[in-house]
Order: sequence, then structure tokens, then C-alpha cells
Amino acid sequence: MKSIKTAGILALLLLGTGTAFSQSRKTESTKGVEKTDNDKIVQVEGVSHKLNYTLNGGVAEVEGGDNIVTIKGSAKKIAVSGTGNKVYIDKVDKVTIEGGGNVVYYRTAGTKSGKPDVSITGVGNKVVKQ
Repeated sequence: MKSIKTAGILALLLLGTGTAFSQSRKTESTKGVEKTDNDKIVQVEGVSHKLNYTLNGGVAEVEGGDNIVTIKGSAKKIAVSGTGNKVYIDKVDKVTIEGGGNVVYYRTAGTKSGKPDVSITGVGNKVVKQ
């Protein structure tokens, strides 16, 4: 019975490892911060990062707390989750925010209305034109 449990656990570990390697991609990662090598996706995870990026139509994802992210250029979408995050961007088309006390500051939007499409879940979150 013990050898069956051991074999089952080993099979699960090997299956999980294979899945992880099959989903890997080339990225630059430092302390929970990831940017793809084609400059189209920025992912920030963690607490209290102060970062600057340049995007040209990519996607930015910020998760965690009290991060300050400044993005020069434009993003098709910004997704923020967690608490107390601030994102500054020149141009954005769509913003989704989950959590509390997060703010996305933008200068312009690529939509006809001049305002990004916004989806907010949580308390104290806002999207503000600068």
C-alpha cells in the first residue's frame, strides 16, 4: 500500500513538472517582476515595487500591494489586482481593477469616447484622467 501511494505521488510530481516546463516562456524576471522579451507583456507581482516600463500596445498586469508602476507609451489593457497599487500610463484602451484602493492614472485612451473601457470590482478603486 505504501509503494502505491509513493508511486502516485511521484507520478503527480512528474506530471506537474512536465506541465510547468511546457508552459514556460522567455522572460526577464527580477523579484516578482516579469517582462516578456518581445516587450508586449509586463507582469508585476509583489509588494512595494517602483518600476518604469515602455509599452507599445502591450498588456500590463499588476498584482500585489503598494506597487507604483509608470508606463510610457500605450497599452491595450491594464489589469490591476490587490491593494494600494498605482499605475501611471500615457494611453490605455481598457482597464480592469479588482481589490481595494487601486488607482490607474491615464492621459488619453484609444477609444472613440477618449475614455478607456473600465471594469472595477472592489472598494476605493478608480481610473483617473491626468
